[in-house]
Amino acid sequence: MRVTNAMLTSQALTDLDALRRKFAKAQAGVNGRALERPSEDPQRVVEAMDLSGMKLRIERAQRSGQDAREWLRVTENSLSAMIDRLQGAREAAMQAGNPTALDADAREGLALQIEGLRDSLLREMNGAHRDQRLFAGWKSNVPAAFTLASDGSVTYEGGSDQLIRRDIAPGLSIAVNLPGNQLLSGGDFIKTLSDMAANLRSGDVDTVMGGRLGELDRAMSNLNVLRSDMGVRQNQVEQYEYFSQETLANIEQRIGEITGVDLESAVLAMTEAQTAYQAALASFAKSMPNSLLDYMLR
Repeated sequence: MRVTNAMLTSQALTDLDALRRKFAKAQAGVNGRALERPSEDPQRVVEAMDLSGMKLRIERAQRSGQDAREWLRVTENSLSAMIDRLQGAREAAMQAGNPTALDADAREGLALQIEGLRDSLLREMNGAHRDQRLFAGWKSNVPAAFTLASDGSVTYEGGSDQLIRRDIAPGLSIAVNLPGNQLLSGGDFIKTLSDMAANLRSGDVDTVMGGRLGELDRAMSNLNVLRSDMGVRQNQVEQYEYFSQETLANIEQRIGEITGVDLESAVLAMTEAQTAYQAALASFAKSMPNSLLDYMLR
């Protein structure tokens, strides 16, 4: 009788272990790990590993691309705001040509309006994204990229031409920032606005209507070019985002083909294996010693 019980116990353990392995295999199939050992099919395993590595690189580039798109979008919006401020200053300056603006109080009002736009522009030039200065190059954590000098000009405190780059695809990166010196490549428009306000106060309307307006136009033209470049870069990022999504879908499909994972079939197989395993446990519970079953069912 002891031998019979021992044999039953051994057979029960063997059968349960076989069912447990079957259930684990089915569960691995649901999780996308049908190929668990290289020895099962070395060529398929190597291809699956290569594709998985490529998938990780693309996903990493996607996250970096999202950050790049945010930087470019915020920078483009800031440039648009600067252009709007300069356009507002130009319209204010044009009023100086109106005979009703020849009065000293009227000119003072225009000068104050232009200085207000100048100060707003300076704040925009010191704008930040995620606590990093947009236009300071690598010195993106400086308190201010631009400061107003005593003569009304602006001083650039950031890196002169340093570019911050982000990957948008494996092996491909793009500059996401705009160094502040490029903002001034069309002329120091902060100085222009300071001089324009001074000209209005002194009654030198001819200079305002002549040289100063020309300086503003050149500055706006430069900012428009820079804004267009930001738009082109955004289109590049969005294009590669689309390509990466398509590539990921193809990679995931191929990995599924290689590993033989059909989710619907895998879930069904796992459910059947789980049911069989639980039924076997319940059946053995009626014939095995309690101590053994208590141990097995813990």
